[in-house]
Amino acid sequence: MKFPWYIWIPRVLIILVSLFAALFSIDVLQGPESIAHKLLGLLIHNIPVILILLILILTWKHPLIAGIVFSSLTLIFIILLAIYFKHFFLIDMIFFIMPLLISICLFFISHIKSIKNESPGSASAEKSEEKT
Repeated sequence: MKFPWYIWIPRVLIILVSLFAALFSIDVLQGPESIAHKLLGLLIHNIPVILILLILILTWKHPLIAGIVFSSLTLIFIILLAIYFKHFFLIDMIFFIMPLLISICLFFISHIKSIKNESPGSASAEKSEEKT
Protein backbone atom coordinates (compact mmCIF):
# COMPACT_ATOMS: atom_id res chain seq x y z
CA MET A 1 0.00 0.00 0.00
CA LYS A 2 1.44 3.32 -1.07
CA PHE A 3 1.13 6.15 1.45
CA PRO A 4 0.62 9.66 0.07
CA TRP A 5 3.09 12.43 0.80
CA TYR A 6 0.68 14.36 3.02
CA ILE A 7 0.76 11.56 5.57
CA TRP A 8 4.55 11.34 5.95
CA ILE A 9 5.69 14.96 5.60
CA PRO A 10 4.10 16.21 8.87
CA ARG A 11 5.59 13.31 10.80
CA VAL A 12 9.04 13.91 9.33
CA LEU A 13 8.78 17.66 10.01
CA ILE A 14 7.86 17.05 13.66
CA ILE A 15 10.82 14.67 14.03
CA LEU A 16 13.19 17.17 12.38
CA VAL A 17 12.00 20.05 14.57
CA SER A 18 12.44 17.82 17.62
CA LEU A 19 15.97 16.87 16.60
CA PHE A 20 16.78 20.53 15.91
CA ALA A 21 15.54 21.46 19.38
CA ALA A 22 17.56 18.59 20.89
CA LEU A 23 20.72 20.05 19.37
CA PHE A 24 20.48 22.98 21.76
CA SER A 25 20.80 20.66 24.75
CA ILE A 26 24.25 19.44 23.77
CA ASP A 27 25.87 22.47 25.43
CA VAL A 28 25.05 20.91 28.81
CA LEU A 29 27.85 18.39 28.15
CA GLN A 30 30.50 21.10 28.57
CA GLY A 31 31.91 21.90 31.95
CA PRO A 32 33.66 20.20 34.84
CA GLU A 33 30.64 18.33 36.22
CA SER A 34 30.57 14.55 36.51
CA ILE A 35 29.16 12.37 33.76
CA ALA A 36 26.07 11.65 35.87
CA HIS A 37 25.30 15.36 36.23
CA LYS A 38 25.86 15.94 32.53
CA LEU A 39 23.54 13.09 31.55
CA LEU A 40 20.89 14.27 34.00
CA GLY A 41 21.15 17.78 32.55
CA LEU A 42 20.85 16.35 29.04
CA LEU A 43 17.73 14.43 30.05
CA ILE A 44 16.16 17.47 31.70
CA HIS A 45 16.88 19.67 28.66
CA ASN A 46 15.32 17.07 26.36
CA ILE A 47 12.07 16.52 28.27
CA PRO A 48 10.08 18.72 25.81
CA VAL A 49 11.60 16.85 22.86
CA ILE A 50 10.76 13.49 24.43
CA LEU A 51 7.18 14.63 25.09
CA ILE A 52 6.73 15.86 21.51
CA LEU A 53 8.02 12.58 20.10
CA LEU A 54 5.84 10.62 22.52
CA ILE A 55 2.79 12.61 21.42
CA LEU A 56 3.70 11.95 17.79
CA ILE A 57 3.96 8.21 18.46
CA LEU A 58 0.65 8.13 20.35
CA THR A 59 -1.18 10.01 17.59
CA TRP A 60 0.59 8.25 14.71
CA LYS A 61 -2.56 6.70 13.20
CA HIS A 62 -4.92 9.52 14.18
CA PRO A 63 -4.13 12.64 12.14
CA LEU A 64 -7.09 14.61 13.50
CA ILE A 65 -5.97 14.13 17.10
CA ALA A 66 -2.38 14.90 16.07
CA GLY A 67 -3.52 18.11 14.39
CA ILE A 68 -5.50 19.20 17.44
CA VAL A 69 -2.75 18.36 19.96
CA PHE A 70 0.03 19.95 17.91
CA SER A 71 -2.17 23.00 17.29
CA SER A 72 -2.53 23.43 21.04
CA LEU A 73 1.18 22.93 21.66
CA THR A 74 2.11 25.34 18.87
CA LEU A 75 -0.25 27.99 20.23
CA ILE A 76 1.30 27.65 23.69
CA PHE A 77 4.76 27.81 22.13
CA ILE A 78 3.89 30.98 20.17
CA ILE A 79 2.54 32.66 23.32
CA LEU A 80 5.66 31.74 25.30
CA LEU A 81 7.94 32.97 22.53
CA ALA A 82 6.04 36.24 22.23
CA ILE A 83 6.28 36.82 25.99
CA TYR A 84 9.83 35.73 26.78
CA PHE A 85 11.79 35.99 23.52
CA LYS A 86 10.53 39.12 21.79
CA HIS A 87 13.90 39.92 20.24
CA PHE A 88 14.28 36.55 18.52
CA PHE A 89 10.64 35.96 17.61
CA LEU A 90 11.19 36.14 13.81
CA ILE A 91 14.06 33.64 13.89
CA ASP A 92 12.10 31.30 16.14
CA MET A 93 9.10 31.72 13.85
CA ILE A 94 11.08 30.57 10.84
CA PHE A 95 12.87 27.60 12.39
CA PHE A 96 10.33 26.28 14.89
CA ILE A 97 6.84 27.59 14.29
CA MET A 98 6.58 27.46 10.48
CA PRO A 99 7.39 23.71 10.23
CA LEU A 100 4.90 23.07 13.04
CA LEU A 101 2.19 25.07 11.27
CA ILE A 102 2.88 23.23 8.01
CA SER A 103 2.68 19.92 9.88
CA ILE A 104 -0.62 20.89 11.50
CA CYS A 105 -2.13 21.80 8.13
CA LEU A 106 -0.93 18.52 6.64
CA PHE A 107 -2.33 16.52 9.58
CA PHE A 108 -5.75 18.07 8.94
CA ILE A 109 -5.43 17.50 5.17
CA SER A 110 -4.52 13.88 5.86
CA HIS A 111 -7.61 13.48 8.03
CA ILE A 112 -9.89 15.06 5.42
CA LYS A 113 -8.43 12.88 2.66
CA SER A 114 -8.86 9.74 4.78
CA ILE A 115 -12.51 10.63 5.38
CA LYS A 116 -13.09 11.09 1.67
CA ASN A 117 -11.40 7.75 0.91
CA GLU A 118 -13.42 5.89 3.56
CA SER A 119 -16.82 7.37 2.75
CA PRO A 120 -19.22 4.81 1.25
CA GLY A 121 -20.17 7.08 -1.64
CA SER A 122 -16.63 7.69 -2.80
CA ALA A 123 -15.41 6.55 -6.17
CA SER A 124 -12.79 4.21 -4.70
CA ALA A 125 -15.43 2.38 -2.66
CA GLU A 126 -17.61 1.99 -5.75
CA LYS A 127 -14.69 0.65 -7.78
CA SER A 128 -13.83 -1.91 -5.11
CA GLU A 129 -17.48 -3.06 -4.98
CA GLU A 130 -17.56 -3.46 -8.76
CA LYS A 131 -14.44 -5.66 -8.70
CA THR A 132 -15.93 -8.14 -6.22
